[in-house]
Amino acid sequence: MRLRLDRRAALLLPLWLASCGDDRVPAPVLRDNFTPLRYSYLPPISLNVQRVEIAGDFVLPSGDGEIIDAAPVSAADTLYAMARDRLKPVATSGTATFRILTASIIRRRDKLDGVLAVRLDVHNADDTVTGYAEARVTATHAGPIQDQRAAVYDVLKSMMDNMNVELEYQLRNKLRAWIVEPAAAPAVPPQSPTLPQPVEPSEELPPPD
Repeated sequence: MRLRLDRRAALLLPLWLASCGDDRVPAPVLRDNFTPLRYSYLPPISLNVQRVEIAGDFVLPSGDGEIIDAAPVSAADTLYAMARDRLKPVATSGTATFRILTASIIRRRDKLDGVLAVRLDVHNADDTVTGYAEARVTATHAGPIQDQRAAVYDVLKSMMDNMNVELEYQLRNKLRAWIVEPAAAPAVPPQSPTLPQPVEPSEELPPPD
């Protein structure tokens, strides 16, 4: 038996189909412009060593929920860039070695938990004087995640902003003897105000006869 639509139903069918289409959820707009994170605009930390070495032995973690490698910028490269931007050797001997201890962002449903940790070891020329400092920061994102790459980038950026503060604090706290403070500008002695010189009275000539 063939079903036949009456004329009214046939006219209403396109409108019904159009209304069904309006119920679709629009796809989220994904970000595609992620600026590399650099920190040369911050004041450098001068170290009493001849060179700063970067230990490139860090390996990104893996495991259940680990998504640090989904970041649109490399977490390891960003931390190494921070070390090159901020740590400045100013002496003629000694070595400082910068190392990444961990860099991780774990996703559990709509929650991201991130952690960064670094270490700086310092040695003088003959290794008779050494020291180290460690800095660790965390960040959390909670809420719907429509763009995972953007969410990971934002968590990484937040941690890096905190890491710049925490690293400097730990260096000044644990390695104070290795920090070289910039020389203060010499004070300019105050100048005494210049007083106007007294004007000698002019000698008046006698009036002509």
